Amino acid sequence: MEKTMLYSIFLVALFSSNFFTGSSEPVLDTEGHPVRPGVKYYILPSSPGAGAGLTLYNNKGKCPHEIVQILNEPNNGLPVTFSPANARDKTIQLNTDLNIKFTDIQHTTPCPESKVWKFDASNQKQDALFVTVGGVEGNPGRETLPNWFKIQKEHKYYKLQYCPTVCKDCRVICGDIGPVIYDGRKRLAVNQSPLIVGFKKA
Repeated sequence: MEKTMLYSIFLVALFSSNFFTGSSEPVLDTEGHPVRPGVKYYILPSSPGAGAGLTLYNNKGKCPHEIVQILNEPNNGLPVTFSPANARDKTIQLNTDLNIKFTDIQHTTPCPESKVWKFDASNQKQDALFVTVGGVEGNPGRETLPNWFKIQKEHKYYKLQYCPTVCKDCRVICGDIGPVIYDGRKRLAVNQSPLIVGFKKA
């Protein structure tokens, strides 16, 4: 009950039909090739000095894992795969719902959750709306709203956004995803200054 109430706090009305229309423009990797579902990519800052790639951090055995940006360059972090809501899509398109999932995790984890990203409204601190893992892959709809993200164009690079449209009758929060300093780490959160990134094929 508490988790449901917390999540409902962040539900807001959005009336623009543009949120329900995907772009026909493909997302390109750092080599200029279309990003494809199921292929491994590193999510890396577009400019030097903006930090390194993304990884998982287990804070004193607490679950779920935190998604953090590595501070020391160069470090690609962990690769991810993208899975579009429309399983027939052969490439990842701008402004379309997709799952993001970490892969190639070498260490043994005490946490049983999946490595699919989700907006975790039940695990918020100091007004930061954190993104964690433990999401559900696929099955787009009302019950999986926290698990869907989008890629948007930011000049010649990209940014990640939480603004799911897999449920047209739902009213959801929308916000760019970027790092916020918490407990000395750069954790990913919604409604931050966006992390401007590129996608490097692993």
